[in-house]
Amino acid sequence: MWKYLPAFVSALALAAAATTGCGPAKTAGNAVVDCLAADRTKIDALIADFETKTRSDGTRDWGAIEADALSAGVTIGGCALAELVETILQPAARAATSSDGAAARQTFEHFRSTEAGNATYKTRLGTL
Repeated sequence: MWKYLPAFVSALALAAAATTGCGPAKTAGNAVVDCLAADRTKIDALIADFETKTRSDGTRDWGAIEADALSAGVTIGGCALAELVETILQPAARAATSSDGAAARQTFEHFRSTEAGNATYKTRLGTL
């Protein structure tokens, strides 16, 4: 009787997975957006545009930056946003803009979760 237990457990697990909808990922959570292969000119232009998005007190306007990234799309907008965030999170920049780092990361994570299916972005500065 015990010799059939592993087969029974496997069958039970498969049946449970089939009824709960488990199976291949339905989102792009494992996808990688390769920013190194994307249009570098458009990414650089968008990053330059992001730098102009500031509030009257001189801080970055992350709402406007994310809106521009959304308008540019998952690849160009996401790559530009990822590179801007990576630049801000660099150790040399982090000391000067520690509060900006948290807002930058939050904006990127919101963009990634709502627009890019939690994809990973591979940029010239690293992977986010």
